[in-house]
Amino acid sequence: MKRAALLVLLLASRAQAQSGSDEHMLAGARHFQAGRYPEALVEFRVAEKMSDAGAIWYVGATLMKMKRPEDALVEFGRAESAAPDERDGLLDYYHALACYDARLFFCADRLLAALGEQPGPRIAAQARKIRADLAPILSTPPPIASVDWYHARAQEAIKAGRVALGCAYYEEAASLAVLRPDAHRRAEALAALAQARQQHGAKASRQ
Repeated sequence: MKRAALLVLLLASRAQAQSGSDEHMLAGARHFQAGRYPEALVEFRVAEKMSDAGAIWYVGATLMKMKRPEDALVEFGRAESAAPDERDGLLDYYHALACYDARLFFCADRLLAALGEQPGPRIAAQARKIRADLAPILSTPPPIASVDWYHARAQEAIKAGRVALGCAYYEEAASLAVLRPDAHRRAEALAALAQARQQHGAKASRQ
């Protein structure tokens, strides 16, 4: 069942928890709105373990609130694979904020551009402001050191087993390289990205 903007609607409607994962999702939503993010994370994790794949989206949103953007991005990546129909505009907004905090600015801009008015006028206005702030970054040739930083972050993530996160950093490196006249390390980023995706796909097929 798709629960659009669950974190807001569950409490607003004063829905009664039914059983199993629903009870933990409702408890997680209450903790989330009260700013008790560690407690919310526990409840959403429990819901996920009870075979509620959609709970992974809310794990990602909670980790973003806990200032753990890379951990959030790992969870959002899992959610996109496990429960693509459970996403909504609010969750994509949290996903975009995680990208922003991880300095994945092209990722953030892409997600924010697709939001439209779905999450509501306040969040839509915030999304437009963030995109306006990002515009100079996404149009100015970056220094070589900046591109190199994304390569290093990608390598570190893949070495740690976070292949999807590493791919996100390689994608950012390739996008930034396009802004430079010399396309610094773009071919290298694309080759590493293709290799990482192939390895990630092979690993997923074995599971």
